[in-house]
Amino acid sequence: MEIILIISQALLYLFFSILVGSFILLLVPSKYRPDIKIPKRFLLISAIAIPILSFIPVLESILYIAPRLGLFESFKIVLTTYTVGNAWDFTLLGSVVLILLISLTRFPEKDIFAYLGAFVTFFLILTIAWSSHAGAVDPMLGIISDFIHLTAVSIWVGILLIIAWCSINQNNWLEFLSWFSMVAFGCLIATALSGLFLMDIMVDGYIDSWMVSYGQGLLLKHLFLLPLVFYALVNSLIVKHKLSKDDSFNPIPWIRVEGFILLTIFTITATYSQQSPPHGNYLTSDTVSPLFRLFHADIINYSNTIGFAVNLNTVLFFFLSILFIGLIALSFFKKASIIVSFLFSCLFVTSIYFMLMVTVVIR
Repeated sequence: MEIILIISQALLYLFFSILVGSFILLLVPSKYRPDIKIPKRFLLISAIAIPILSFIPVLESILYIAPRLGLFESFKIVLTTYTVGNAWDFTLLGSVVLILLISLTRFPEKDIFAYLGAFVTFFLILTIAWSSHAGAVDPMLGIISDFIHLTAVSIWVGILLIIAWCSINQNNWLEFLSWFSMVAFGCLIATALSGLFLMDIMVDGYIDSWMVSYGQGLLLKHLFLLPLVFYALVNSLIVKHKLSKDDSFNPIPWIRVEGFILLTIFTITATYSQQSPPHGNYLTSDTVSPLFRLFHADIINYSNTIGFAVNLNTVLFFFLSILFIGLIALSFFKKASIIVSFLFSCLFVTSIYFMLMVTVVIR
């Protein structure tokens, strides 16, 4: 069931991004973006998938209590009394409205369609935030932080995905980068600030949380932000400079790499969000992450904390990470395949991760 939950959450984030990116770009005047062609079926599939994918956590709760109360009674109780069930009721209602809106609109370029579509999609994101772990721990700050976090990332990823895969030419690319760079920067700041609030709600001690799976997921997510910022700077500064000098330069591959990094972060988020948040005396030998145990096989209990001690391996992995950063930059200037560039990004993150893990000492 855990694998199904992870896949469903990752796809849920993806479909939210497709919807948000599509509606925002339909509202942007054509002179400020490349020409795009968004297949209506993409929007329809995304709208249909949202209530299905968001029902998986509800189903998990139903199946958990079904052996004691029966399937029908469990279904009724979860949908009427559990927060996750109540939130899904509104998710279903909003999704039906969105499906009808997409199905019945003949001309999706109309502003009213895009405004209504964006409004309903943001409402759906709010229902997901309502049912989140953070919302359960702190109903006010948790829901607001989770909503801002998911909304900011959906805007960033969504615009990138639609431009990268649905643009039919490179017209007005400089005009597009001029406003999108500011949007991406704003989304990065909003994501970082809301992420700090979420960590404050969900995590007791960020560094010490690395010993459990939830903390390992957070760490990997944060490490992938490093190549993400690199590609964001490339697309906003270097690509803009190259386009001003060479009209034939194709910027789309680098937009796609940035999108791949963001989708990787989505997948990591979906994975660790299914783990138990580190609260209270959460640390026992049984709760230690298998990843962390690869580097530290010590017997660990709730009194242990993490410290750092630089050693030869630390230095070696540091220089290895510098090498991969250089290869990422070289892949850009040599116009290498986006798969090669993405691979170098993953190896860079792996090097930084290994550097941190071999530097950690258990106190």
